[in-house]
Amino acid sequence: MSSGGVPSAAATVRLSSPLQIRAPGPTSSGAIKKADVRRADCCDNVKHGVCVRSQSSSQCCGQHGSRGHSARRAPPLAIHEQEVGVADTLQLEPLTEEAFVANLQQRFKRDLIYTSAGDVLVSVNPYKKLALYSLDVVEAYRNRPILSHLPPHIFALADKAHWNLRERNEEQCVVVSGESGSGKTEAARIVLQYVTVAGSGPSGAQQDPALAPIKLIRDRLLQAGPLLEAFGNAKTHKNDNSSRFGKYLDVEFDFKGDPVGGTFTSYLLEKSRVTRQLAGERNFHIFYQLLTGADIQLLKSLKLHRNIDNYAFLRPSRPLSMETIDDKRDFQVTKKALETLGFSAEDVVQIFKVVASVLKLGNIGFTPTSNIDGTEGCTVTNDYELFEVCGLLGTNPMELTSALTQRTILAGPVLDSPSTNPAPPPPPPSCGSLRGVKSGGCSSSAAGTPPSFVPSSSMSSTASRDVYEVCEMLQHSTLARLTLADERGSTSTAGELVVADLSASEATASRDILCRALYSRLFAWLVKQVNDATRVRKYGKRKVLGILDIYGFEVFEQNGFEQFIINFCNEKLQQAVADCTLRQRQEEMLREGIEWTPVDFFNNTPVCELIEKNNHGILAVLDEESQRGGPGGDESFLARLCHTCGSSAYFETRNCAPHSAPSDLPCNTSVPPNCFRLRHYAGTVTYGVTGFVDKNNDTLPLDLSLAMFRCEHPLLKNLFPEGNPKRTTLKRAASAGTQFKISVGALMGNLQSKTPHFVRCIKPNELKQPRIFENALVQHQVRYLCLVQTIKVRKSSFAHSESYESFLHRYKMLSPHTWPSWRGSAVEGASYLLRDLPLSSPHFAFGRTRIFVRGERTVAELEEFRRQRLEDLAALVQKMWRGYRCRQRYILMRQSQIVIASAWRSWREWQIGKTRLFKGKKNLFCLYRVAREEYRELKRRKQIEWAVQVIQTHYLQWRRRQFLQRLCVSLPSESPMCREWPAAAKRLSDTSLLLRRIHHKWRCHKYRLKFDQTARNRMREKVTASIIFRDRKASYPRSVSHPFLGDYVRLRQNVQWKKICVETNDQYVVFADIINKITRSSGKFVPILFVLSTSSMLILDQRTLQIKYRVPAADIYRLSLSPYLDDVAIFHIKAGCELPSLAHEAGCSDCSRGGGSSPLQGAEHATGCLFQSDYGKKKGDFVFHTGHVIEIVTKLFLVIQNAVGKPPEVNINTEFEANFGSQTVMLSFKCAGLPEVQPGQIKIMRKGSRMEVLV
Repeated sequence: MSSGGVPSAAATVRLSSPLQIRAPGPTSSGAIKKADVRRADCCDNVKHGVCVRSQSSSQCCGQHGSRGHSARRAPPLAIHEQEVGVADTLQLEPLTEEAFVANLQQRFKRDLIYTSAGDVLVSVNPYKKLALYSLDVVEAYRNRPILSHLPPHIFALADKAHWNLRERNEEQCVVVSGESGSGKTEAARIVLQYVTVAGSGPSGAQQDPALAPIKLIRDRLLQAGPLLEAFGNAKTHKNDNSSRFGKYLDVEFDFKGDPVGGTFTSYLLEKSRVTRQLAGERNFHIFYQLLTGADIQLLKSLKLHRNIDNYAFLRPSRPLSMETIDDKRDFQVTKKALETLGFSAEDVVQIFKVVASVLKLGNIGFTPTSNIDGTEGCTVTNDYELFEVCGLLGTNPMELTSALTQRTILAGPVLDSPSTNPAPPPPPPSCGSLRGVKSGGCSSSAAGTPPSFVPSSSMSSTASRDVYEVCEMLQHSTLARLTLADERGSTSTAGELVVADLSASEATASRDILCRALYSRLFAWLVKQVNDATRVRKYGKRKVLGILDIYGFEVFEQNGFEQFIINFCNEKLQQAVADCTLRQRQEEMLREGIEWTPVDFFNNTPVCELIEKNNHGILAVLDEESQRGGPGGDESFLARLCHTCGSSAYFETRNCAPHSAPSDLPCNTSVPPNCFRLRHYAGTVTYGVTGFVDKNNDTLPLDLSLAMFRCEHPLLKNLFPEGNPKRTTLKRAASAGTQFKISVGALMGNLQSKTPHFVRCIKPNELKQPRIFENALVQHQVRYLCLVQTIKVRKSSFAHSESYESFLHRYKMLSPHTWPSWRGSAVEGASYLLRDLPLSSPHFAFGRTRIFVRGERTVAELEEFRRQRLEDLAALVQKMWRGYRCRQRYILMRQSQIVIASAWRSWREWQIGKTRLFKGKKNLFCLYRVAREEYRELKRRKQIEWAVQVIQTHYLQWRRRQFLQRLCVSLPSESPMCREWPAAAKRLSDTSLLLRRIHHKWRCHKYRLKFDQTARNRMREKVTASIIFRDRKASYPRSVSHPFLGDYVRLRQNVQWKKICVETNDQYVVFADIINKITRSSGKFVPILFVLSTSSMLILDQRTLQIKYRVPAADIYRLSLSPYLDDVAIFHIKAGCELPSLAHEAGCSDCSRGGGSSPLQGAEHATGCLFQSDYGKKKGDFVFHTGHVIEIVTKLFLVIQNAVGKPPEVNINTEFEANFGSQTVMLSFKCAGLPEVQPGQIKIMRKGSRMEVLV
């Protein structure tokens, strides 16, 4: 954050009265308001930040801007013409650190300070004004088409964040990070200025009175920056407008994208700067603005002089004169910001009184005095300064003098419970004389009186009141123990109030503590008032865009507690950025199953744990030492750090060598005394521990709190609430380090809950001069910011990832398959959606739970398709709505016309009837009345019929709803075997039948989804069996309920079979069982082992497992069965080729020598049927009898189909031919109830060329 005075770009542009886009330049204070010019040295031709003389020609008069740099307004098209180098470093080749820095330098020389590094925008501080922020450029990025090609710009990043917030309804945050002086404050201001006008625009806010509240909120959000910068920024060695506090802004937007409010959160103001600055640095801006820019009357009312040398807190910075800061002009801007934020004139004066009081308090000096008892006291040297401070704050000089030069403490045990009312720690032994040491009594002498023990009766009324109020604050319930007059001279030590004189140095330290407390609490009060002015007035759910402008990483010659806290915050921020851009993205790719090569980067998590780890971290040790109190706290803290953190590779002190150093070194002389060194992500920093414990305690003495609370100044009672004597608790507040640690933790959690956008600011040189680019400095920043690693990860990964459900919900209108609703799985829906889009598949990748999109252009194309489709849908909705409205209007007009025509006809008939009646002609009026009555009766009948139809229609609809509701709660079981179904009315029978079929298909689908691969194969076999045998084979129904097990003899576990199957390539057994082979001559049953593999059919000896026959599946061309209950199946074999004689002999010899272990060696390449004993002889078809005939035929059917590519013929008939080798035999199946044939058995008879099977 500390980058306001060192901008990342510079031209000041006035867009409209509520909008001030101020480019980051060497100046920084805030946005321009109306005719105010913010820190831009301009000629008289400049109005509202734009040169009036050159508005028509887009040329500046050339007289504004420090260092002679002109700020020309470049048209949008000129942006493309000025591109040099590689704007998007994803296209940089080769992608190395040196090439990246060289590309930055090449663009920097042409004033192109923005470069895209994947998802990160790199901004190089130009230290001058640039024409990058004109109104034309704003409109170009604000109204750009989705698929437009504009160069990298901070407007593009801000527009993307605002677009995601508005269109995707996702909370966003913009994180600006970098070193101190790299331009972070200006970058954050530009983002804020852009997003506040990205909704309805400035012109709408001026013309439409309804947008006046939005205009007011917009102005207040923009003016809050200059106000907080005036009170929280200062000039440092690194930066002329360094933010000495952290700032996070949550801007809330309505559904249109217009800002409706905001909340500022500040982090740890560097209040020590109020009383002490390093050489060459300045105090906070507001002091110089007030002395330089206030008018004479205001200065007189504040008792101030313009000469800065008159104030001790400002003298070290008096010689500093900077071209980038105009305190006089900035003061007017600060006053204007106070008015815009709703501060009244009286509030402004009271604020400046507190600021003036801080300056005046710094001039109060103390002269040492010696008390009678030999102790040291002090007196105020310049009473006139004290009286002026009391006049500003509205307090008694005696009370303020007493609070500054004395300290009231409790000596002895506390009367109440220590847990409820902790007493303040006793002062160090050198704190001065003790006055009024009586049991519960205390007294104070007048100014100038020699210090001594004064009787309590001689105390002034003011001192007495102070003691009583302190007693009440300490909650001593028994005033008898703390009475002011102890005339009996009792020396009870139950709880003594002691007034101790302070030495001159201690009084000076007390004065500095009061000054720092006054200023820091005033700053916190200002932040609270700004939040009250910008708070959302209406309740409701809104989306938030956060802007983080935090301290920049700092390394000075002397680094103290403030630098330690600032760098710790930067460590946490670097950890969060690295987690988001590097670690989480790589983990997501691996988690989703995307092929990924890890990219290494520096992980600073050990450094963060070293600082914030509970009980063992640096902050924990500091808190323990702060609670312990006593003298020598800083030295004790350093010693405990060496003992606790000395083993870390990232920590070293003088007495603890580095982790990598040899263990025999006595000490680390590179570290100065009373210092410790941390290895941060951005470099090694040495911190001096002096003042660490006191700054971490951050306590204000009760005397000062009481004195401030009793002041008549209206703000001080709010700034010092602990000084109220009626307060019932004095609970010890958390230390400054602990509070900051909690705040940073909450901030990191807040950032992680939003979609981040990162701006990495680069400082090109240490001189804060334009046109200077130090390669070593920039390369160091590029390295520790992990920019090259970020580009590598982004280049190898995907630009966008989203869950399938979210992706389908956003883009489902782009496909007719998914619109208007999709009932299947989200993955399948996303696949259908992308199939219907004119996008190539390499641009997408499907993970386990998320879909990945390769490039930003593809995402833009999807959004463009969605926008066009939404326009079409909107036109469709408008068309239907307008048609409906026109139809309703037509019906209303038609009904009105009917009523008017009916009434007119009635009136006409009445007139005709009346006229003819008076003329003596036939009275037509009577006929009219009869006709009218009949018409009314007919109309009434039609209305009754219409009513009956309406009632009937609603009744039928009600019956249908009742049926569907009853069906919803009484659906039958999800088992496919269940045949139950609720009864339905006769009119709903067709609907019920259709729903029953749909429900049955649905539960069958669910039933199938539960199957694993084995169950799916079995179901496939069952379905195949149903196709083959249903209504064709009488024994088929018996097999439906029995699962197909396949291996009934557990052949797969047989050791001998494992050896055989390797030789025959029959490892995968589909079926194995002992069945009967029917002999061809006599029809007898011969038991065999039948094996069916995925490639062949084998017949083995059931005892020795010797292969008798092996038939390849491709040689079986027909399967024949009878339609009866028999279990006979005939497998028809093709006529195979004769094997060569040598192969036959080899096969026979092998069989004779090897037995039955390997009968197919020597004939394994033969085609057709293979036999063990006679290889060349044709054996013909096989006839089997088995109880698993349905299973065998089904499995063989599938095996043949897989081997050949087409299913074999299945012949189910009572008669068919079979080839028995030398002859063809007619098999005939007869179903006869013969007494010699038992039920379920068969009898086979062979008569010549005919074989009869009796069932």
